Amino acid sequence: MSANTKKKRNLALAMENTGNTSGRTVATFSRVGIRAPKLSHLVAERLRAMIAAGELRPGDTLPSEAELLRQFNVSRPIMREALRVLEAESLIRLGRGARAGATLLSPSILTAAKYGGLYLATQGTTLGDIHEVRTLLEPPLAASLASRSNKDFVKELEDWVRVQREALNRQDYAGAIAAVNQFHQCMGTHSENAALKLLTGMLNDISAAAYPRLLLSRPNQKAIWERTEQSHQAHAHCLKLISAGKASQVETFWRKYMQETAEYLVKNGLANLPVDIPRSQD
Repeated sequence: MSANTKKKRNLALAMENTGNTSGRTVATFSRVGIRAPKLSHLVAERLRAMIAAGELRPGDTLPSEAELLRQFNVSRPIMREALRVLEAESLIRLGRGARAGATLLSPSILTAAKYGGLYLATQGTTLGDIHEVRTLLEPPLAASLASRSNKDFVKELEDWVRVQREALNRQDYAGAIAAVNQFHQCMGTHSENAALKLLTGMLNDISAAAYPRLLLSRPNQKAIWERTEQSHQAHAHCLKLISAGKASQVETFWRKYMQETAEYLVKNGLANLPVDIPRSQD
């Protein structure tokens, strides 16, 4: 069976399941007094489940709108709304015209961070809260990187340490702070644990959106410059320990550094600053 034939068969089964259960779903929700989900959302949910199961993969193209309508047995407005839901979640890129299929995209940590950031912003989450969670996650992450036999990620960490130094030398503190956050981001990106990669990625995207905007607006600029220099030195030492495979030492060192940063945020009135949602990177 070809890949395209298998994809069409799976889509047909998914649509059949949606069609067979939608009536029972509406009846069940009605009996308990809960509003049933919209049919377009059920269609989007089925497609989302197929993406999660690996039946649809990044780069695949969905059938044309006409084929989807036939397979799902729903109206054109319902199908278009379902596809718009997935487009808003950055799971597909819609083609032009009814004959063009939608292209599957890789799920993005930035998209998750935007939703997570919106939730955290509405809950009054602060920089101190975000940093507290990062302090719990990052020291063991640094240790796991140091324990790896394959350290092909070290070159990327070295690059961000170098960018920090170059930015500090030209007194580009916004650039230096951005590079500091990129070092943290790089550590999370190279985690072998997908759940940890998602969590650290979300927190780092939120931090990357907050730190340059908030820290550089503070009146005590000198303290910020000094702390940025200290951060650069700490990152360089962290990199040295990771490269040498010293897992326990780097975990202890990185926890101490993160705790010192937490104290700095409190001392300089930054811990209570509210976080904002990460902005789109067009």
